Amino acid sequence: MKSSKFRRITAMLLAVSILASCEPVDKTGMVNTDVTDITDTTEVTAAPLSNPVAVDENGDVDMEVALAYETDFDALLASLDAKTVADGDTVSDNTNEKTKVVFDWLKENYGKNIISGQQASGSKQVEDIVYYMQTGDLPAIKGFDFIFTTMPHNDNPSEWTDMAIEWHNKSGGLVSFCWHWNVPRDVNQDAESTAYAFYSEDITNFSLKNAVTPGTKEYEVVVHDIDLIAIELQKLEAAGVPVLWRPLHEASGAWFWWGVADREIAQEQYYQKLWYMIYDRLENYHKLTNLIWVWNGQSKHTQVHPNTYDISGIDVYPNTEDHSAQVAKRKALDTITEEGKMLTLSEVGYIPDPDEVFGTETVEWLYFMPWNGDFIYSGKNVYGIPKLNTEKMSPEFLKKVYAHDKVITWSELPQWEGTSREIPENINSQMLYINQTIEEEANK
Repeated sequence: MKSSKFRRITAMLLAVSILASCEPVDKTGMVNTDVTDITDTTEVTAAPLSNPVAVDENGDVDMEVALAYETDFDALLASLDAKTVADGDTVSDNTNEKTKVVFDWLKENYGKNIISGQQASGSKQVEDIVYYMQTGDLPAIKGFDFIFTTMPHNDNPSEWTDMAIEWHNKSGGLVSFCWHWNVPRDVNQDAESTAYAFYSEDITNFSLKNAVTPGTKEYEVVVHDIDLIAIELQKLEAAGVPVLWRPLHEASGAWFWWGVADREIAQEQYYQKLWYMIYDRLENYHKLTNLIWVWNGQSKHTQVHPNTYDISGIDVYPNTEDHSAQVAKRKALDTITEEGKMLTLSEVGYIPDPDEVFGTETVEWLYFMPWNGDFIYSGKNVYGIPKLNTEKMSPEFLKKVYAHDKVITWSELPQWEGTSREIPENINSQMLYINQTIEEEANK
């Protein structure tokens, strides 16, 4: 996500039969045999929860305990080399049963269907209203972000975590998390400073090399922040929420501080070491059970060990309107991804046309995740209801995508254990104005 993009940052009820049923259905109301039905009555027994993060008397990460654990990169890579991940298994040895059910479902649908997604823009999640107004449905996956979690003086570091839990448990949607990792703009700044950033251009003194070198200030920041994120992931774990986990995204360029900015970073593999620190602490130290790992390095200079990721993603932002299947990007991603991994459009500026994805030859993408804000809507009406940004797509195109028999939407998801299928509150709370808008549009 480039700086310019980030900074721009039917009221028809779904058929009762869809909401009440556990069965995936197609747009005609018939059972869709291309979508795997996993919704039986078997009770899924969750695995034991992961190892709690040690915290101090203030509820912050206990750094004395945290720093006592260091990633031995050579030993880790040796263990990864010796490990065989069976076909159909996640790379994690800790995966709980519910997360495995979700992963199996993803695998079953890969190449047969494409799953709809949407990156949330904030607590109001206004993009939901656009989809609901136009299609009577919602994206199946919602993308969240730990962007503010590590910021000092944050009164609610679990805000996005809580939103994700509500989306999954109350509405039955799938959850993805990225992490725009805010670090001190100057690692030597006062501890009370609020000067934090994730864009390289905004950072004056924070070294990626030092970030993976024990004994440095940057290393202490990194260890602290990984464990802070682990606390949030454990809250999701305890709530029964599997997570498509996408840290250190878009590392192919220099726009984020963790990206490959120069030859030394590429040759010394500092990005890879940071990835391995995150993987090692969450997998081997804290033993998280609810993570499906998504690698989004998108460059040969950021390739990591294949036994540390389940899905390989690429972010695509064409300069002009482009709803193609992104065949060239698919081929490029395939060349840097271990054979057998699922590939996904982890961020897009334009939703791909499913007729092209499933054309003469299927272009296998697991899901598509449009960015938020004006990538979806532009302005609001007098009632505060957001309007579809027709410079990105027409109403007819969006309706076509969500009515396509190869696109899995929210209403077609299986009923995951421990979840309901309620329309999100951010839509319900606006239903009066949504209905008013629809009525006025119909009378024009």
